[in-house]
Amino acid sequence: MTDHPMLSLAPDRGDRPRVLLVEDDAAVRRALQLLLQGQGYDVRAYRSAIGLARDPEALRAACLVCDLIMPEKDAVELLGELRAAGWAGPGILISGQLDDRFRGQAQGFERVLAKPIAENLLKRSVAELIGRRSPPAV
Repeated sequence: MTDHPMLSLAPDRGDRPRVLLVEDDAAVRRALQLLLQGQGYDVRAYRSAIGLARDPEALRAACLVCDLIMPEKDAVELLGELRAAGWAGPGILISGQLDDRFRGQAQGFERVLAKPIAENLLKRSVAELIGRRSPPAV
């Protein structure tokens, strides 16, 4: 047994799919967290990849939404670490730099969304990737 903090696989007690959100901009992080919570997701939001790595329940998530450029570690490194720890969920890369689109997809992200993020596109992407029916348009 390793003491890696991401390896706790305790059973999930909630019925809401968990989404990991990693974004270093506090205002963007909060807006995306509220948007996804409004869609019925249990959102665990982090300022950095280091914060997520310290969460013993991170591997129970259904989806990762992650900014590419962050302090300490970028999204590609984070996804690689999650995969190495046994997490197999889908990842959504968000970036203000369109030229990063191909890098992210090549590194295992299922979707790449440009900032500023269109709310409906993010909601639909998360729903499709975790196999939920998209919520009706409002």
